[in-house]
Amino acid sequence: MSSYHYLVAPLIAAAALVVLILICRWVFATDGRDERTARRLAKMQSQGDYGLLAPVATTRTSADAAMLRSVLAEAGIRCTVSVDAGGAGHVVLVFRDDALRARQLVST
Repeated sequence: MSSYHYLVAPLIAAAALVVLILICRWVFATDGRDERTARRLAKMQSQGDYGLLAPVATTRTSADAAMLRSVLAEAGIRCTVSVDAGGAGHVVLVFRDDALRARQLVST
């Protein structure tokens, strides 16, 4: 029985290595992940869910959105521009805490 441990120990180590490789392949696989992420993002944007950001204005052109963004940046309000889910325009987004002040600036 003592002579078999030289054969059993490497087999156990090889089997453990194979199991670890299979687990790593499963965890780090990217098949289908990009499509699922894109569908989830499109669904969230179509519902108007922008997370921590609130929409302030919708513009038809990217130049108008850039102009509003510069106005808000000069006032010290951090903002970003996103393409509308329907493709109809651009949405200017700010953090919810700054939304009221940003809407007042945009409306003037």
